[in-house]
This record gives sequence, C-alpha cells and structure tokens, in this order.
Amino acid sequence: MAGYPPESLGGVEWPGILADIADAAGPMAALRVAEVRGGLLTYFPAVDRLHDNHWLVRACGWAAAQAIARRMGGSRDDVPLGPFAGNRAAVRRAIREGLAAGLPGQEIARRVGVTARTVRNHKRALDRNDQYQLL
Repeated sequence: MAGYPPESLGGVEWPGILADIADAAGPMAALRVAEVRGGLLTYFPAVDRLHDNHWLVRACGWAAAQAIARRMGGSRDDVPLGPFAGNRAAVRRAIREGLAAGLPGQEIARRVGVTARTVRNHKRALDRNDQYQLL
C-alpha cells in the first residue's frame, strides 16, 4: 500500500500507484511500469486478460504482471513518472548514500533504479574526488 515505509519498498519512496505495484510485484516492476506508462492514464487488466503481447507482460514479465493484475486488475489509474523522474540530483544522492552505507553496488542499483555500471562510475568518480564526473 502507498502508506508503507520506504524501506519496505526497496528503499525508495514510490509515488501514487507505483507504491502498490512495488509492494505487489517488486521495485523493478514499478520502475518498468513507470518507464513504459509513466505520465499516462493506464488500464490494468484482470489476470485472465493478460497475454504474451500485453504491454504489462512485455514490460515486467509474467510473474510480475500477474501480481500487478491481482492487486490492481480492472482499474484505470494515472501512472506517475517515477521516484527519480527528472531528478538526477536525487539519483546521485541515493547512490552516494548507498555507497557510504557500504551497500553492494548491485543492491544500490536495484534500489535506485540504475544499472550497476552507473553505480561503479559514481564510485570511481567519488574515489577520485572528482565531483564534476557526477554531473
């Protein structure tokens, strides 16, 4: 549910229905829905309406799509752009905080919604103390 503490949703504060999606199917599914349908009024089908070529299955895979459909099936909602949309500073801050906390790069990437390579690049820039590499 949307009122859950951020830690229970992959360490990210998910806006709107993305919190329900992250709770039902995981943070990566919420990111994929935000990438594919962010900013759009979106119909979420019931489980029996899913098929191989449905946008939800293509975006998240069968297991996540079924979990989302069980939670939200039959509803029409505006999908937010996502927790980091247009906010590169928030992404950089979240990566820095994860690194400072000693989290593994893959865990940081999963929580923040970036690739592990992005985290490695940020870590290298921080190790060199080169703040301009992070812009």
